[in-house]
Amino acid sequence: MAGSDDPVLALSLSSLAIEGVILAIALGAAWLLPGSPRERLGWRRGRLGVASVAVLAAGMLGLSHALDALLALSGLLERSGLAAFARTLHGTRGLPLVAAALAIGVAPALAEELLCRGVLQRSLVARLGAAPGILLAALAFGAIHIEPIHAIFAVPLGLYLGLAGYLAGSVWVPIACHAVNNLAAVGTAAWTGTTVSASPGDVGLGLAVTAAALLIVGARERGLQPTAGSDDG
Repeated sequence: MAGSDDPVLALSLSSLAIEGVILAIALGAAWLLPGSPRERLGWRRGRLGVASVAVLAAGMLGLSHALDALLALSGLLERSGLAAFARTLHGTRGLPLVAAALAIGVAPALAEELLCRGVLQRSLVARLGAAPGILLAALAFGAIHIEPIHAIFAVPLGLYLGLAGYLAGSVWVPIACHAVNNLAAVGTAAWTGTTVSASPGDVGLGLAVTAAALLIVGARERGLQPTAGSDDG
C-alpha cells in the first residue's frame, strides 16, 4: 500500500485543495450574484442528447491530442508542467491511480467548469454576447492554470468547452467533456509517461475530429434555437 509520502497521492491532495478553492469561489459567486444560483451556474439538463454529448467529448479528445502533438513538436513539452505531471504519474496503479482519477480527472472538471463555463461565461454572454463571453471565459480558464505554457494551451480547450456549453445551454456538458479529457490524460500519463505522438498529421487529425464534432452537433441541433437567458451555457 502506498505510503503517505507517495508523490501521486501528494499531487492528488494538492489538486483537491486547489479545486476546492475554485469550487468555493464559483458557488459563492453564484449565490451572491442576482438571480437563481442554479441559473448562474447553468445547473440544468440542457438541450443536447446523449449522442451529441458523446460526439462533443470525442471532439474534446481530438483537440487535446492536436494540442499535445503541437506542444511536443514545438519543443515546449519538457519546459512545461505537463511533462513533470506525466513523469509523476508514469507507472501509477492501484489506489494512487484511483485518487489521481478523482482528484486530477473529475474534481477539476467540476470546479473549473462551474466557475468558467458556469458563473463567468453565463454572466459575460448575457452582458457582452456569445463570442466575447466565450472568449473571455476561455482566457480566464487559461489564467487559472497559472504555469505559462499550460495556460496558453488551455485557452483553445476553454474555447471548445465554451462552445459546448453554449450549444447545450448547460454546464453539465462541458463538465462531462472536461472530465473525459482529464481522465484520458491521467490514464495516458500512467501508462506511457511523456511519450506523445508528435507529427503534423497528428495535429491535423485531432483538429479534424474537433471540427467534425462541432459540425455534427451543430447539424443535429440547428433546429433548437437558443432562448433569451438560457443560451449562455
